[in-house]
Amino acid sequence: MSEQSNQDVPEIEIAQIVACAENGVIGVDGDLPWSLPDDLKHFMRSTKGHAIIMGRKTFESLPKALDGRTNIVVSRSMAKEGVGENVLVARSLDEAIAMGLHESARLGRTTLWVAGGGEIYRESLEWTYRVVRTRVHMEVEGDTRYPELDEGAWSLVSSEAHGVDERHEVGFTIETWIRDSVE
Repeated sequence: MSEQSNQDVPEIEIAQIVACAENGVIGVDGDLPWSLPDDLKHFMRSTKGHAIIMGRKTFESLPKALDGRTNIVVSRSMAKEGVGENVLVARSLDEAIAMGLHESARLGRTTLWVAGGGEIYRESLEWTYRVVRTRVHMEVEGDTRYPELDEGAWSLVSSEAHGVDERHEVGFTIETWIRDSVE
């Protein structure tokens, strides 16, 4: 058995992927307050084949575990066994990140995705290097919000606008933010 040097192991970044209204709302009663098929496709393309961390409420809002991904669910109450194929349960965010880094390395991926909800986004932001945020061009009342990014600590590196069309009744912009280096 040969030893692998640390130089051969790629660094794994933690990235958040989120869609939020102009006022930061990401959810209403456990559901998304919009239907944006192109943003959903973007989410699926971005996260497919990766490990993805989410809270219990986010996981339970899905019709089933996300295919083609290792779903890591942060929950103090869910059973750890028998949850489903490609589903791991962590009791804390720290445990979920450790599981996610291990799974990402096993899968040969360099990104560990965080996909909500609000509390998980807030708690993981300090470890996050990249935020892929879909800014939905509307304001909506809701019970779950995405934390505000300190734009002095983050740089916008890409922005792709999508207008209203026959499948999207509201426009949106997919933004990529990178954390500025700390000196």
